[in-house]
Amino acid sequence: MIRLLKFDSLDVVRERLKAIGVDERAFQLMEGKGVCYGILIDRCKFYHANVLKQEALSLGIDCAVQKDIITAKTKESDCLILGDVRRLYKLSEKLKNQDFEFLKNLGIKMKGYMDEITKSEFVFKFGDRELSLKNKFLIMGILNVTPDSFSDGGDYFDTDKALKRTEEMIEEGADIIDIGGESTRPFSDPVGLEEELNRVLPVVEAIKSEFLGVVLSVDTYKSKVAQEALDRGVEIVNDISGLDFDDKLIEVLANSNCGIIEMHIKGTPKNMQRDPYYDDVVSEINEKFGEILSKLRGAGVDENRVVLDPGIGFGKRFEHNLEILNNIEAFKVWGRPILIGTSKKSFIGGVLGIDNPKDRLFGTIASNVFAYTKGAHIFRVHDVKAHKEALKLAEAILKERI
Repeated sequence: MIRLLKFDSLDVVRERLKAIGVDERAFQLMEGKGVCYGILIDRCKFYHANVLKQEALSLGIDCAVQKDIITAKTKESDCLILGDVRRLYKLSEKLKNQDFEFLKNLGIKMKGYMDEITKSEFVFKFGDRELSLKNKFLIMGILNVTPDSFSDGGDYFDTDKALKRTEEMIEEGADIIDIGGESTRPFSDPVGLEEELNRVLPVVEAIKSEFLGVVLSVDTYKSKVAQEALDRGVEIVNDISGLDFDDKLIEVLANSNCGIIEMHIKGTPKNMQRDPYYDDVVSEINEKFGEILSKLRGAGVDENRVVLDPGIGFGKRFEHNLEILNNIEAFKVWGRPILIGTSKKSFIGGVLGIDNPKDRLFGTIASNVFAYTKGAHIFRVHDVKAHKEALKLAEAILKERI
């Protein structure tokens, strides 16, 4: 597995060098080159690692390896290539001309990473809209029309209450209203098709009738619900399943011009929190994103319609959620906007010692502002006004820094 890393400080680079087992005497020679981009290759054979190091050094960048790799005393090592985009491009070209198939494939993958970095406009297309999200953010307001969602279950189950809540979120600055008719909290049971349709469609029709120009998303993995919602004017399908729960959903998406949000999940809502395990959570999420995008491309879907969501809390342990937030840059290699959904989730309660989800607002704001500084673009939240203000201030600070 390989993944793209972006380092914000020398301390982060030093920790990665230490984890690999680099001779500490070499730290000062390498760390200054790391406040740029890094390519991490897991479990590289010693002969590949030595070629990588020599080719990197020839370009004035570096490749950190385990200290005994040069003598082949160690047969395998993680490799961390450190450099700027221009020289990483050059390295990718040199690797593509190597005799080793592994290095050729690595060069191709590296070039893909660099291509996505330099593109970095993060366009999101749906319907007749085309938004550039570079250095910008969107707020997606949550509207759960369910009796059992973990934070607001039952609050907006009635259509009139859903309409009132929609009006509030629009006034508070929501860019998208995300309507969900099935709770996907941990250990929840799935809702039948007819029940979900009965919950979602009347609310969609009422909102579209009442509020001109509102952008609606439907939170569903069921092809029938998605199709019926799209037929009634919904612009975005928010699929928690990563195209895995309903084989017909991809046909619905391909035959429309809607926006598409695809999330990583391990398991199903019923079983996802039963001891989830990853060798490397960031790499495994990215591997899934690659599969999702390949499926959509194969169905003829324009990638500019796609947003990716790493799925905070969906088949993730406490520490996985923190690692995801610390590595959002790694998911941007696909050139797609990143959606983050931390709102009032249990890992926030775990850090702050707060059991009631309704009391986790401040922690949620902190997590989303941090995610924005790391490169996330869309934020799915219960509390629109608070996040609009917090992210607007963060946006102004970041622009001043640039």
